[in-house]
Amino acid sequence: MEQNPYAATATPVSTPTGTQIDTLDVSDRWKQYFKGLQKYGGLEGQLFKAIPKGPERLAAAKEMAPPMSAFLLAFVFGFFYYLVKGMWKKGLVLALMTFVGLTVLVTVLYLIGGETLAGGARYLGGVAFGIMAPRDFYSFKVLGDKGWLPVRPF
Repeated sequence: MEQNPYAATATPVSTPTGTQIDTLDVSDRWKQYFKGLQKYGGLEGQLFKAIPKGPERLAAAKEMAPPMSAFLLAFVFGFFYYLVKGMWKKGLVLALMTFVGLTVLVTVLYLIGGETLAGGARYLGGVAFGIMAPRDFYSFKVLGDKGWLPVRPF
């Protein structure tokens, strides 16, 4: 009998519970972020999208907000932030992706005469790291994703 290597596993992967998140070796603020994200549907946030606009949605958004220090540190240190957190594979891929993307963007901007915009494009790499770091850390710590690709869905 031939097996399909791309078929789904027989046992579904269980989603972590709050008690499993409590046992992680991260700060209380990270645990609060992980629990909020888990409560509203994980990275895809299906349950968050179902909440109508209003005070409930604002409260949910506060629960799902990552620590601001994660944005700032990842923006400033980029790949080295990922390295310290143990996600060097994802950091390396993200660094290469931003390098290639920014090289193309800056080249195009220079060719069309946008030297001023090209000078400001250097900050986009830090922005990419800042936006992706909390999501990648969630997938690394809670979901156990130790792969190379930055987390999906975007």
